[in-house]
Amino acid sequence: MIRIDLRLCIGCLSCSNVCPSQNILRTETAEERRILWKRCREECDLCVEHCPARALSLVPFDEAVPEPEASFDLVACRICGRRYATEPMLRRVEASLPQSQNPEWVRACPTCRRITEAERATGEMVAGRLKRAPGWGGAE
Repeated sequence: MIRIDLRLCIGCLSCSNVCPSQNILRTETAEERRILWKRCREECDLCVEHCPARALSLVPFDEAVPEPEASFDLVACRICGRRYATEPMLRRVEASLPQSQNPEWVRACPTCRRITEAERATGEMVAGRLKRAPGWGGAE
């Protein structure tokens, strides 16, 4: 059976993604993520192994123990406003980055990150070509 330390859980859904028995249920609205860990008789411990926060452990099955549940507010993307991740997840990513790195990208949803990075890369590529192209401000 799964035991969850709710003080450690970051709401990342890693456990739910790897559970072969689908005993970790998740629902998500536009503003909230909920996770329910059903009573599980499995002893595969994939969820325990894949939890980045080390919030899960396996304990002997006990029908009297309530099924743990957690809910997390989702944080809005700084660019588009769409809610995409939990605050504990974002803090964990930010804490793992080197001090010299600007973690501003962490607060942008994956879609906005992809668009922003594509625009930046395209701008660099075009600027490089303009420098090399005769008659376009480059060396002739």
